[in-house]
Amino acid sequence: MSRITQILFQASSFASSVSAQSMLELLLLPLLWKIFRYSVRGALLQKMISKIAFSLCLFSMFTLSSMAQKASEGFRTDAFRTGGNEYQVWSGYSPDSVVGIGKSQARRFFIAGFGWRRVILANDSIAWKFTVDAVPLALVSEPTVKGITVVPDPKKISCAGCVIGRRTSYGYGIEPVGFEFNFRRQRRFQPVAGINGGVLKFNHDVPVPNSNSFNFTFAVKAGLQVFISESRSLTIGYRYQHTSNANTGNPFNPGIDSNFVYAGFSFHR
Repeated sequence: MSRITQILFQASSFASSVSAQSMLELLLLPLLWKIFRYSVRGALLQKMISKIAFSLCLFSMFTLSSMAQKASEGFRTDAFRTGGNEYQVWSGYSPDSVVGIGKSQARRFFIAGFGWRRVILANDSIAWKFTVDAVPLALVSEPTVKGITVVPDPKKISCAGCVIGRRTSYGYGIEPVGFEFNFRRQRRFQPVAGINGGVLKFNHDVPVPNSNSFNFTFAVKAGLQVFISESRSLTIGYRYQHTSNANTGNPFNPGIDSNFVYAGFSFHR
């Protein structure tokens, strides 16, 4: 036992005498050596990089959480009191579509809009808002084969001699009904979640010919709203949107499911 105690004492003395930079080097050197050893093995390297990235993400989350807590100390806003108004401009981009309710593949989607939010009811922690948004610009980039838009991704099917391209459809619309919930409503950093529905009108049938140029939308979203002052805020988040003609096409309704990253800027009164 005395030998073990002596070893532990020496280790403790060593750790206390090593600087943070030296300790970091001691931790990183074995990791770099492992990466070097397995660099010729792609799968193992990808797995190791994934683990490193995951660890860094966790570290970043804890660090940002600590910074957010310190930054929000002493800050209070009453922007989301009952009867409060919010005016927001926002935009979002989805680099690809997913197969879920909608079946259309390889669709890229950009939307930009502005809207009004009215706080229906609020307590000390949560604010419930009614939302109305206008969408003056919606762009959908769709894959084509010989100039005609198709449901599947042409790159994933065999099509000898086919000319593969893309076509962009332009649209506009409105989201007249929606609801949002802000949590920790008096703090600087507020989680926000919402749901809304609307319509979009395009200059072509979307997503394929003989579907419809007039489509309905349904979206759910979640994000973080950060107050930069008592009456100004920034929002960043994720938005899932389903776009389809609700079986009004002739005869097709493949639909589009999109994963958006969106951001917005708000004025509060």
